[in-house]
Order: sequence, then structure tokens, then C-alpha cells
Amino acid sequence: MEGKAALKLLRYILVFWRYYTMAKQAMNVAKGIGMGVLAGVTVAAIGTRAMSGNRKKARVMKRNAGKAIHTVGNLIGDVEKMLK
Repeated sequence: MEGKAALKLLRYILVFWRYYTMAKQAMNVAKGIGMGVLAGVTVAAIGTRAMSGNRKKARVMKRNAGKAIHTVGNLIGDVEKMLK
């Protein structure tokens, strides 16, 4: 009887471990996609401003984009912590 209970417990542990591993991998994929989209939007915004000719606006835009990237990175990290 004790052997069956131990095997059942081991089975539950393995199933839990599989789900935990899959959730971790999915979170890494989601973070990568989010950062890629954010980087693309940032490059497009900076490129558009730089092509307009006003250098001061381009510098301000770069600074604001850097702050936005930092904020989104913190947000994604916080969401990851909540999912753990």
C-alpha cells in the first residue's frame, strides 16, 4: 500500500514539474516577443522623428524612448513575478 502511495506522489510531482517547466518557457517567449515589438516601435518612432530634420526633437525622442523601454522592462519583470 505504501509503495502505491509513493508512486502516486512521484507521479504528481513529475506532472507538476512538467507544467512548471512549460509555464517558464512560455513566459520567456512572451517576454521576448514583447521586447521585440517594443524595440521595433521605438526604432520606427526615432527614425520618423530623425527624418523630419529637427535634431533636438530626435534627441528628446531617443531619451523618452529609453525611459519607455526601461519602464516596460520593469513591467514585464513584475508580471513575471506575479505569475510565479
